[in-house]
Amino acid sequence: MNGARKAVRVAILAGATSVVLGSCAGPPLKLYTLAAGHAEAEGKAFNRSPVIIAVARVTLPDELDNDDILIRSGPNLLRSSRGRWSARLSTEVTERLTSQLAARRPDALVTSSPQSPTPSYRLIITLSRFDVSVDGHATLAADWLIVPGDPAANPLRDRTTFTMDGSVATDRDVVLLEGRVMDRLGQSIDLTKAD
Repeated sequence: MNGARKAVRVAILAGATSVVLGSCAGPPLKLYTLAAGHAEAEGKAFNRSPVIIAVARVTLPDELDNDDILIRSGPNLLRSSRGRWSARLSTEVTERLTSQLAARRPDALVTSSPQSPTPSYRLIITLSRFDVSVDGHATLAADWLIVPGDPAANPLRDRTTFTMDGSVATDRDVVLLEGRVMDRLGQSIDLTKAD
């Protein structure tokens, strides 16, 4: 009888442990990407020497450049418990902007991948502010520099600051709002000057 009681106790303890551990598991984590912007044309053919525009990884404030989906509440950054970026936010933003800029310059090779030949231009973008608040107010402040491959040519500098509103009820809403902000930034960057 003593062995039977011990077996029952072990079974109850194992069952209770699995229930406790199972209840600690949160909802499934969803991964999001900003890269769903613009698709590049397949089989894109360039002339022998296309203009190459190399997009450097976008610089963000350190507290934002991670894989957390964040919204601001006053001085606090609130991290989503259910969603994450599929990569660091700087990578997500760079890929979204590169894709959008490539769609606007089909005659050029706009890329964030390292190139063996010296690029015709380098695009360097710095976001000094990129916030989405709990009330759905997004704020962006960006500076960019178009640096010619020719060291004798002058770089072109520009900047923009704007706000945009949208829903932040779900992680998906935050991702969509941040994507719209990146699209508007991409429209502000005039790569026709890079010829």
